[in-house]
Amino acid sequence: MRTKQVRPEKKEFEYELTISKEYDNLKDKNFVQFEFVTTKEFMNFQYKVVVYEKIDLDKNKIEFNIEGLSAPIISLSQTGIASYKYKLYEFNSKEYELTLLNHAKRKNVYKFKVLKKNISILKSPASNKFIKVKTA
Repeated sequence: MRTKQVRPEKKEFEYELTISKEYDNLKDKNFVQFEFVTTKEFMNFQYKVVVYEKIDLDKNKIEFNIEGLSAPIISLSQTGIASYKYKLYEFNSKEYELTLLNHAKRKNVYKFKVLKKNISILKSPASNKFIKVKTA
C-alpha cells in the first residue's frame, strides 16, 4: 500500500513586504526599511530573496523587482524563511509610488506616504497580487 503524498498548503501570497520607519543609531538618521520575506519556510537552507531596486527620488518612484531565491554561500544548513532588507535613508515625508515586479512580469503598484512617525499605505492594487504589503 502506498502512502499518501503530503503537499504543502498553498499560500495566498508568495512574499510579504513590511514597510517601516526606523532609526539608525550609528548614522543618527531615520530611514524607511523595506523587508521582503517569503511566506514559505525552508527546511534545509535559509535562502535569500534576490531583489533589484530602482530608486528615483526626484520623481518619488521606488521600484523593486523580485527575481527569486539565492542559495546561501555558507555550508552550514539553517531552516527559516528567505528575506531581503533595503534601507532608504534619503527620503522626505511625502507620497511615493511603489512598483513591485515579480520576475519583471507581474506588476503591482502601490502608493504610500511617509508620515512623521510611521508609514501609511494610500493605494493598493485590486487584483494580481503576488505579495502582501503591510506597515509596521
